[in-house]
Amino acid sequence: MSHSVPDDLRSPQGGSDSGVAARTFHDPEAHFQNIDEKGVAELVFSGSDITLVLSQSGVIEDVAYRDRAFEKLQAHSWVGKKLSEVVTSESSEKIISLLEDVNRSGSSSSRQVNHPVRPGSDLPVTYRLVRPSYGKSLLAFGENQSQIASAQTRLLQSHMELEADYRKLRETEVRYRTIFQISNDAILVVNGANRTILDGNRTATKLFGKDIQKLIGDPVVNVLDRGSRKNAAEIMTEAHHQGNSKKFDALSTHNNVQCAISVEPFRENGQNNLLLKFDCSNADASTARHGGSDELQLLRTLPEGVVLLDGQGNVIEVNEKFLDFINAVSKDRLVDRHISNWIGASSVDSQVLLSKLKKEGRVTNFATVVQAETGESSDVSISASSTTNGPDAQFVLILSDARRREPGKVARPVGPESPPGGISELVGRVPMKELIRDSVDVIEKMCIEAALTQTNNNRASAADLLGLSRQSLYIKLNRYGLEDFGQGD
Repeated sequence: MSHSVPDDLRSPQGGSDSGVAARTFHDPEAHFQNIDEKGVAELVFSGSDITLVLSQSGVIEDVAYRDRAFEKLQAHSWVGKKLSEVVTSESSEKIISLLEDVNRSGSSSSRQVNHPVRPGSDLPVTYRLVRPSYGKSLLAFGENQSQIASAQTRLLQSHMELEADYRKLRETEVRYRTIFQISNDAILVVNGANRTILDGNRTATKLFGKDIQKLIGDPVVNVLDRGSRKNAAEIMTEAHHQGNSKKFDALSTHNNVQCAISVEPFRENGQNNLLLKFDCSNADASTARHGGSDELQLLRTLPEGVVLLDGQGNVIEVNEKFLDFINAVSKDRLVDRHISNWIGASSVDSQVLLSKLKKEGRVTNFATVVQAETGESSDVSISASSTTNGPDAQFVLILSDARRREPGKVARPVGPESPPGGISELVGRVPMKELIRDSVDVIEKMCIEAALTQTNNNRASAADLLGLSRQSLYIKLNRYGLEDFGQGD
């Protein structure tokens, strides 16, 4: 049996159009002349995971498959139905497009569609339609894409987990970096092997009279007077090799201030490094507590907004990123004004934040809004800590863009998963209109979960139960992150 290749399947001058073969067999008669109808069927069967024989209008006339996934799908029951009827509603338009392509050019491009599986996730299949030169039927060649889709899902999940881990790491880094910089004691991080300075805080900059960036890489003994260096080197060597804390006294080279220095070894990057803390009773440490306009200069490069407040919540200092948050040209207009002018939908928000800080000393992931000078508002997450205790307490606020928080949590969870206080905790912090909108989202998510549970995760039955079209249900499942609901049960 032999057939010549139709002209509409031959590409002119070796070119290629969408869905059209770039090159056909040169001598098909020589290769396929002895193949009968059974041989053709065998070739077609083995060439794809599933093969459908379709009418010109897309009605399934016959089915053959070698992938047992279609046996579980009962693909043999599709005969007599339109191909658009056995795919999900959002895939129907793709089937129409495939039929238009094959009727226009004799071959279609490949398109992925989804077959509904009850219960369970949809089965993704990539189809390509061909119109053979003989007969009036069309052939649809399908490839099971479930393994690829599963790999893509795992890759996406891994990416989201990495993003969440990076966010947590970044928040931890910012938190401890802030604590390190606002400490009233001068602190140096020293390489344990060669005793060179790796890092230092703002108070160390003031004590040694030199920017810490200019000290990095220098031997740590250079900040001590010559008479103290030999003893200091011996003590640091002992601390490095023994792993024990040590103490010694020395004079600072900058202003000859007598300091009690504690050496604390710690493990970092596979080696013992040293943390040196300088307790200089005569040093002008008070300037570290009342630093005025320089308090946050070393934090100006942080990607988060930073604000320093006094005990009453009035602004002492801000960094450039906070100015970007509120679209302010200069910090001069902010100093000595209350933070409630920019933080929170109302003054209650800042009151709650300050109250927690005074009571607990630190706050993490405080969700609120920041009000710009131009009237716009944006969601932020605040981590804050108290720098000192007593009547002279000051607070450092670090503001992060809430859009960088973990995705996929559109509605606040309720029931067993809800955080303490639930939505009631947001009263006074979020406008009532937004609370009502979020409450509707929560209820809608609960209803969908209940419908899926009652129907044993049958998506079509759940859509009927909720009075939704299947397409609307799939959109809502995606919105609330419920695509895989019930699969782990």
